[in-house]
Amino acid sequence: MDELLPRGISRRAALGLLGAAAVGSVTTGCRSTPAASAPVTGDYSVTDWVADRGDSYLVAHRGAGDVFPEHSMESYDAAVGWGAQAMEISVGITSDDVLVCLHDLTLDRTTSLTGNLRTTPYAAVANGWLDVPRLGPRWAQTKVKVPLFEDVLRKYGGRVILAVEAKDERAYAPMMAMVAKYRLESAVMLKTYFKSKRIAEAKAHGLGVFAYFTTPAELTPEAVQAVASQLTPRTDAIVVPNSGPGGYLDTRLVEAAVATGIPIWPYPLHRRSDVAHYAALGMNGAVTSNIGYLLGKTEQATTDQWASGALAPGELTRDPYDDRFAIAWGRGGSIALAAKGTQHFLTLGNLGPITAPSYSVEFQASYAALPTDPLANFTLAFGHTDDAYYEHRLGASNGYHAIMQANGELGLYAHRTGKTAGIKLAVKKTAPAFRGEWLKFRLDVTPTTLTWNRLDQPAKVTVMDKAYRGGYLHIGRASTDGSLVLRGLKVTHTP
Repeated sequence: MDELLPRGISRRAALGLLGAAAVGSVTTGCRSTPAASAPVTGDYSVTDWVADRGDSYLVAHRGAGDVFPEHSMESYDAAVGWGAQAMEISVGITSDDVLVCLHDLTLDRTTSLTGNLRTTPYAAVANGWLDVPRLGPRWAQTKVKVPLFEDVLRKYGGRVILAVEAKDERAYAPMMAMVAKYRLESAVMLKTYFKSKRIAEAKAHGLGVFAYFTTPAELTPEAVQAVASQLTPRTDAIVVPNSGPGGYLDTRLVEAAVATGIPIWPYPLHRRSDVAHYAALGMNGAVTSNIGYLLGKTEQATTDQWASGALAPGELTRDPYDDRFAIAWGRGGSIALAAKGTQHFLTLGNLGPITAPSYSVEFQASYAALPTDPLANFTLAFGHTDDAYYEHRLGASNGYHAIMQANGELGLYAHRTGKTAGIKLAVKKTAPAFRGEWLKFRLDVTPTTLTWNRLDQPAKVTVMDKAYRGGYLHIGRASTDGSLVLRGLKVTHTP
């Protein structure tokens, strides 16, 4: 790579000069300009990673941002502990020139503070903490801090590949100077927008490039080809947005991107089914905020963990990054599904896949607020072969749903890919639900039968049906109003 630089100037020196020239005299907040005696933290390089990673690999997004406060040291630690060999790192800068890891230019969304990061001194940032309510109340008690970029380099530089992005232009030069100080040029990728002039600059200095698109609308074949022409498959990647549940990127766009020969990574993936979908289209890598769950490194549970006050890896709302679909946390290990104007379902990936030939699922449910429509129901969907998002009438999967309507009717139904209407298998009238009343349920599945029990009354429906026996569960409220409260969920496996 050094042959790309002017004669007599090393890649490390050029990168250091690049940072220092832009910032002039760097303050102690940025820890000084590159020094020849700066320590090497590790020797794992982008080249090593490309040789090691094989045909299926993941990059950690915001650490493990689905279950830990994003861009915290705790989130990075969890991702690496679960097997991440590469992470993307967002870098911002305070008013007194201290480099910190934070995604936004403002403090409002993810911290206990408000205002712009660039006008806030580091002392104020250090006195605050990360605050992401959708992850659960445990994190408000823990008060996880915003990490220094330098601390991340010291801990993981040269041990894990870091795709670093300056979110504020003022942070770019000192960020690159800090990389050079720790001699990590070969161990980082420059993360930057696909139209950025930084791509040519990074390539000229021998850095790997993580070039990303932000919306599917930007992702035209022409735009992909233009950025691909600047990159090499040996060190670079094109990163494209996953457009969301039930709306994957257009297959033709994916095929055009893969055809460039540059590694194409969709982001941010949350579900095992998302990885499988894109892998089938030739995308060997992906960027995920749930890396432990997707790698199968998290323990499969048999009970809910709601009493812990934090989401478990694999517990997935419709969009884990969207606060509209966040669950509400109650007392006594309960949660509420109360999104307004939409169905509200939770994928229980932490409990799957169930592989036992027979199993039962028990839980308690209550309405904090009844739905307006007495025919509206809450649902336990089961028999799914993967963890793709489920809600009623999507027609996106094969399986079953066990329901109880607000008027008390129990029902077992089947659903099929391509069909929005459920197929009635059995129903039974029981007493209606009342606000605040706890109802108890158990689903029993054997190789040949399905039984849906209401345990607070002697009522059940049973059918002989063995069409679907996948191992993923979903639970939720099919109405667009009301508040469904859940607790005491457990799965019992029968060999």
